[in-house]
Amino acid sequence: MGTVKKSKRLAHRQAFYKERFLEKYPKYCQIDKTAKATGIDRSTFYKWLEEDAEFAKGFEDAKKRAVETLEAEAYRRAVKGVNKPIYYKGQRCGYVREYSDSLLIFLLKGNAPEKYRERHELVGANGKPLLDIKEVEVRLSDVSNTG
Repeated sequence: MGTVKKSKRLAHRQAFYKERFLEKYPKYCQIDKTAKATGIDRSTFYKWLEEDAEFAKGFEDAKKRAVETLEAEAYRRAVKGVNKPIYYKGQRCGYVREYSDSLLIFLLKGNAPEKYRERHELVGANGKPLLDIKEVEVRLSDVSNTG
């Protein structure tokens, strides 16, 4: 009878830590830091991920929330900027607001890829295709006839 109670307590405690991990992950966005904040070893996380389908599904949801956290931070740095201190003779004398152009580019590419993605088009002279399909057919025909 004592083993059953112990097993139930263990299952309850494990469920508590799993829920706690999934709640904290969007804040930390890193497995190591979340595991430490939750009070578990990272190997425990990977074991749960492999053995518990419900936990794995919950982790997928937590990852989506983590991405939203990261996107919000990228937006803040790209659009609202970050105050960087200015020093003169070792003393802070003011601040300058800095913005991140590279984060802004990532946000644009992620939110409107059809407009901002990198495009590489290979074309021949005067914008024509590199090879005309009829020319390809003739070349293939020549190759098969000489063989």
